[in-house]
Amino acid sequence: MSKNNNSEPREYFVNLSSGKLTGLRGVTDENGKFKVLALDQSNSFKKFLRKLFEKTGRKAEPSYEDVRDAKLEITKELAGAGGASAVLLDVNYGVRQAINAGVLPKGVGLIVRCEASRDPGVAGEYEPGWNVDKIKRMGGTAVKLLVYLDVEDQSSTNRQVRFMEDVANACLKNDILLMVEELSYPRPGETKQDTSYKKRLPNNIFKATEILNPFADILKLEFPGDIENDSAKQIKANLAQLDRIAQRPWVLLSAGVKFPLFEKQVALTMQAGASGTMAGRAIFQEYFDQATPAARKKFLQKEGVLRMKKLNKLVDQYADSWQKRYDIADKDMANAVNPNWYKEGEEAAVATVGATTGEY
Repeated sequence: MSKNNNSEPREYFVNLSSGKLTGLRGVTDENGKFKVLALDQSNSFKKFLRKLFEKTGRKAEPSYEDVRDAKLEITKELAGAGGASAVLLDVNYGVRQAINAGVLPKGVGLIVRCEASRDPGVAGEYEPGWNVDKIKRMGGTAVKLLVYLDVEDQSSTNRQVRFMEDVANACLKNDILLMVEELSYPRPGETKQDTSYKKRLPNNIFKATEILNPFADILKLEFPGDIENDSAKQIKANLAQLDRIAQRPWVLLSAGVKFPLFEKQVALTMQAGASGTMAGRAIFQEYFDQATPAARKKFLQKEGVLRMKKLNKLVDQYADSWQKRYDIADKDMANAVNPNWYKEGEEAAVATVGATTGEY
């Protein structure tokens, strides 16, 4: 099995390949922290738009243009003014469209989803016609892969791991950063509100993180508990355990919870060792509750930007940068560069440092 981390985490990042390191610096802010706006959703956008259409009396299914235009407007209004270090987009409605429309601000990284949108429990696969090679060629800063996991379902887990291995190998081949997201899910006849689901959720996240560790450069993880019902002591213990298990820098996903709840999760998670956030619906979902285009735009410009700034303030205040997580100084990174790094094989091994010719 080909895996990314055959060394300790600190050594891994000190010696990170040039392409992956460029990607890592490209998706973080100037302090090495993650402030990512996640807009790679497909079906949830359609669901939001259906509800909006019902409210406004429009009897139609959301079109390609409806989904595309919503993503472009949210990207335009939030990525720059909200202080995003990167934006996560999908191939279907977002990534090429955002580039063509010029809504992705300069200096903001471009993370691209590689997987097809599938129901939980279904084996992962690439979006048809899409792959890591194409993400690299189009100029993507990093690749994102979502992996649904019920770690007690060994057969399903094995299928997900095989696909994750394929994607990780493709990212190694293309020298592009890989961010892997885990998501737990209810079993048949169960909901996320059921006690049975909530009880096993933290352990599922812990075990899923262990599974993701060998393949990911960056981890995108769920909040390991029920902040509204679990004790503060239990939440703190769960977060500490998750931070111990994670062998990579990790960011918190919002999983579509309401913003006030997510803000509380972020505050606790950043203090526990996380390196930032990768959030979407918690920031913008009420955009679809606004009845008019003007009201939707105003929501983004006011409340949406405010929410991003609140999250970014928590990241600035509490989160560990990826370098601080492993006690890596800029000097350590500079010293790790072999003078012959750009050469290959025996030529690099025997080349003499400084043995150059020419006037330049």
